[in-house]
Amino acid sequence: MLNLRQLEYFYYVAKHGGFTRAARQLPFSIQQPALSIRVKALEADLKVKLYQIVGRKFQLTPSGEYLFDAIKPFFESLETVERHLRGETHGRLVVAEAAPMLILKGHRAAFLKFRERYPNVQISVLERNWTNLLEHVSEGAVDFAFGSAPVSRGNFSFEEWTETDYLLFCPEEHAVLKEEEIAFEGIAAHPLILLERGTADRQHIEQTFEKQGLSINVVFETSSYSLINEAVLNEAGIAIVNALWPRPETANGWRTAGVSHLFGKKRIGLFRRNDVYLPPYAGDYLAMLRETLMT
Repeated sequence: MLNLRQLEYFYYVAKHGGFTRAARQLPFSIQQPALSIRVKALEADLKVKLYQIVGRKFQLTPSGEYLFDAIKPFFESLETVERHLRGETHGRLVVAEAAPMLILKGHRAAFLKFRERYPNVQISVLERNWTNLLEHVSEGAVDFAFGSAPVSRGNFSFEEWTETDYLLFCPEEHAVLKEEEIAFEGIAAHPLILLERGTADRQHIEQTFEKQGLSINVVFETSSYSLINEAVLNEAGIAIVNALWPRPETANGWRTAGVSHLFGKKRIGLFRRNDVYLPPYAGDYLAMLRETLMT
């Protein structure tokens, strides 16, 4: 039978990439030599090699990676399970959204309500690009996250919260707006202003043009909607944005046209790991956030 304490030692060593760092992070005191002995004992019990030292770098073997992946969800969930069983309302909630933020940017009302009910729970709100966001969810670095629907699923689920249209955002008198029906060819003929690579919208737009066999001329890319607005108003090109994008302060000098007939709808929702337990206050925060979005 596997020894649970030995598995815990191995979990920390694998998580922190070596014995010295793991000895500092363990929730109880143990010296690095003793920790190494415990992990070697686990190897002896299993009759497999779990790690190797290449140069000075700690590396898991395939067997070590398999074992770490198998025990990781259990040890990651222990802290929140303990808090739940004790009925405690202390802890930390880590939430992320794909940049630029569309849902969490207006979460002030939900945050204030949550703070009133759970004053001893710290909330960390992170902004990440779409690719890194999915990695953070899969690796358990965040409790849950918001972003566009994924092309493929990992070890996480996606729950749609809302959907929105794609728009062509142009200078007011731009030629493309005078076309009887806006088509891919008409958009591709003009300089484009898009969100930076790594965002869901950018990936979706580029892949859609590729499927049409068309190349596009991206003259400006940024993570900032305000810079997109400025570039369009200065007639540097035309932009493809989703309908939740923050409009320019001025109502003059620009127009939009719907292009969901070309790019479909943007689906936005909640990502979370399927195998990680969340404490009750996490569910309450989501309920408060959903309520503020619906009002």
